[in-house]
Amino acid sequence: MAQIKSTIAIELGHSKQSWRDMIRTPGMRRRVLIASMMGLFTQMSGNTLLSYYSSLLFGMMGYTTTFAKTRINLANNCWSLLTATITALIITRFKRRFMFMLSAGLMCVVFIAITVCFQKLGEAKVAGVKNGAAGIAALVFYFSYQPCYNIGNNALTYSKSLHYY
Repeated sequence: MAQIKSTIAIELGHSKQSWRDMIRTPGMRRRVLIASMMGLFTQMSGNTLLSYYSSLLFGMMGYTTTFAKTRINLANNCWSLLTATITALIITRFKRRFMFMLSAGLMCVVFIAITVCFQKLGEAKVAGVKNGAAGIAALVFYFSYQPCYNIGNNALTYSKSLHYY
């Protein structure tokens, strides 16, 4: 009974706060900005882009059958589960800011590499030849994206409170 009364008292104390309290002090404004930017950058990281257009990307790589696309999707999802699990277990041992910056940098490098590969695939298609090496490299970078994403935008986003910034 005492715990219930205590919890109700705490909840009543918190109910007197307003939304304006989130931006009242410079420290709170900074926390709100960081939390907003984390959500924005997680959404704009390109993860959705790769998943929505995966069928088109696989076709450009030379994997045109439904069977091949399904196998690649299955393998990528299993790879993502494995890397996400491993990353979630070890991510708290490193500084958050470093891991976010590492993740962003690696995702940028992977997207540059994928872009170069698809440019070479496009050039080969226009020339009427097949560039198998660019297709394989694009697939390797497609798989390389998940660990880079998981370092900063998977478990790290939800693992600790923002007071570590």
